[in-house]
Amino acid sequence: MPDSSISELIQLSDEEQGITLHIIEGMSLSGSDRYDALRAEILVSTEFVSGRVELYLNAHDLDSWADVLDSVDAGRKATWLESGRSPRVMVAPDEESESGCTEVSVYDVTGSQVFVTVPIVTPPDWIGRHRRLLTEIRNRFPLVR
Repeated sequence: MPDSSISELIQLSDEEQGITLHIIEGMSLSGSDRYDALRAEILVSTEFVSGRVELYLNAHDLDSWADVLDSVDAGRKATWLESGRSPRVMVAPDEESESGCTEVSVYDVTGSQVFVTVPIVTPPDWIGRHRRLLTEIRNRFPLVR
């Protein structure tokens, strides 16, 4: 199996604040050469609030992240991880947000029930960069389908 050191799936930040999703490790419960799940964490950092929440991702979750990137690229708001088993992430592109920035919200559905929205000044190529990060994660952590 590939090296399972920390990798980023989401890395959105500006000079003041940001949201990151780290893949901590791949988990193989079946003993195969593929992973059954990825243990991850979402980190929120602003001058006002900081937090961390752990979650587990599977192949379907990565597929739906690709769908979120497509929706946001088309200028639409999108929600990721709506199953209720993990924190929910909402992304509003700058054209749709009230702040004029890309707004990323994290809702800790399964734990604290805290909902945080972070406006982030994103570079024009952020969606392409996140598609590349997704490809890297898929290559590094092949998941059972």
